[in-house]
Amino acid sequence: SLAVPIPEDTLLDDVYLPLAGFFRGYRIILEPSAKAFDYPTSLHSEFRRKVRTQAGLYQILRLYPQLLTSENRMRLHFLSGKFFRLLLPFVLILILISSFGLPEPWRKLVLAAQLIFYAAALVDLLLPEGVRLKKLTSPVRTFVVLLGASLAGLKVFFVPPRKLWKETTVRKVDHPVISRLK
Repeated sequence: SLAVPIPEDTLLDDVYLPLAGFFRGYRIILEPSAKAFDYPTSLHSEFRRKVRTQAGLYQILRLYPQLLTSENRMRLHFLSGKFFRLLLPFVLILILISSFGLPEPWRKLVLAAQLIFYAAALVDLLLPEGVRLKKLTSPVRTFVVLLGASLAGLKVFFVPPRKLWKETTVRKVDHPVISRLK
């Protein structure tokens, strides 16, 4: 059987189990016609969900260190799709710090660009739905929330993982496809 016992407090069992088979030599194949529906959640709920997911990725790296070795046939996919996402906040912090060492006028230009970027994420919180500017600010806010969640996910090294698991509340959605699935 490919099913293996899942370590207690594993946050991403849906990642742990396929990797168990993968590292035993099996292929992971996704069903191309499978459909998933992501219900809308509040920003607060979405942040908690992302913290749990990012913390789970840190945990998966601890459980499967071979993800970063040549033993991993999909190392490039893992690095680009998951691992670099965990490193990104640290890279952006280094960019911010190193910006102060740039000569003028580059220092002001680079710091102003960073300030505008992060300000756009804050402005998005104040914009009502339907405002055209939200098409620009919403992806920025989503990106910044992911950065914060990745940093907050480091808690998995200091608190029991079960404390990071909270039920996500979703808003009621009236969608014809989803209604037929119920």
